[in-house]
Amino acid sequence: MELIGLEKRLLGLAATLLLGLLLSVCNSSPGTVVGQSAVGVGEGGAAGGAGAGGGTGPLSQPLIDLDASVVSGNGGTGGAPAAPTSDANCGMQTSSTIKQPTDVLLVLDRSGSMSFDIAEDCCCSTTCTSSTGMSMCSNRTNCTPRWPALTSAIDTTMTQATGIEWGLKLFSSQTQTGRRQTDGCAVNPGVEVGIGSGSTSAVQTQIANVSADGGTPTANAITTATSYLQTVNDPNAKVILLATDGEPNCKVGARDTTTSDVDGATTAIQAALAAGFKVYVIGIGPSVGDLDNFAKAGGTDHYYPATSASDLVSALAAISKAVASCTFAMSQTPPDPSNMAVYLDGKLIANDPANGWSFGATSQTVMLNGSACNAITSGAASKVQVLFGCAGQAPPDQIIALNTTPGPFRPTPAR
Repeated sequence: MELIGLEKRLLGLAATLLLGLLLSVCNSSPGTVVGQSAVGVGEGGAAGGAGAGGGTGPLSQPLIDLDASVVSGNGGTGGAPAAPTSDANCGMQTSSTIKQPTDVLLVLDRSGSMSFDIAEDCCCSTTCTSSTGMSMCSNRTNCTPRWPALTSAIDTTMTQATGIEWGLKLFSSQTQTGRRQTDGCAVNPGVEVGIGSGSTSAVQTQIANVSADGGTPTANAITTATSYLQTVNDPNAKVILLATDGEPNCKVGARDTTTSDVDGATTAIQAALAAGFKVYVIGIGPSVGDLDNFAKAGGTDHYYPATSASDLVSALAAISKAVASCTFAMSQTPPDPSNMAVYLDGKLIANDPANGWSFGATSQTVMLNGSACNAITSGAASKVQVLFGCAGQAPPDQIIALNTTPGPFRPTPAR
């Protein structure tokens, strides 16, 4: 009888130990995927699966939504996941991100001929005639001086365009009294309005208080603009937008300030491009010369002609769209920069500095290049998303292959 009682006590102890083991297993984290280790992000969006809606099955598809300023997970409200760690359950990581703006330096010709009619080489007013010696237009009913038309178009563009930080360089330069320099060829160092947040109103105020006068020292203006942009230390892409109504003059060393300086301007534009700054060109009026050569020297292929106020608005809008940033910033550095995948409207694109994606100034920024960037700036594509994992995990294609949980975004790997 004592032996039977001992056996019963031993069986009871074994049952208690087994129950304890079962409870320990049941209390472990339900979101951990073993093998290709990752913390699942369920429909509720909480990492690790411990919160409401945490995933308990295979890995869902968390992504970095680069068009948004909030975390993009799998459609949930669980908040941002924890920062990745180096352990085996680090998981897939999402991040809040923002699209980087583009710095655009306006380099504007305010020479005396910018008081001419935008459609003809003639004056709309007696003030223009007396200051330039140009004859009056025969039909002044629809006469539109170039400088007011340009400043109005710039006002409209800056009000409507998004994702651009503006700056301003005028040529030739005015004195502090608002009058032109002695020979009309001077270009002051620096810029009239520096690039930065809030500069739009400063540019609008500056150009509203400027009149057309002086020569066309384009070469000096572009050189000065390039030197200034090289001092701007933000991570944004930077371009020059040149608006002019004729061939450059004020050639260095020439006795006559009206001597053409096409070669000097071309060289200055080539130097700007070599420094990393494309030059977009708007030609105002009917006698601008061959400005396509300037555009090609600046890496932009062709100039934008404008012989009406509406042409100026269209040209500025087209350039604003063309320079739209293709750089996107993540709120943190990827845990493993080699373990990343980038998608354009749901299609995997190559890590390619020519026609795919590459890192920007830091590994926290992604740049689209070539055809990928063109798809964004032309409007053919609108959604840029990034998926990345942790150091030591499988590369993106293998991670995507593990995903069997439906989600709002299902990227298709490139074939």
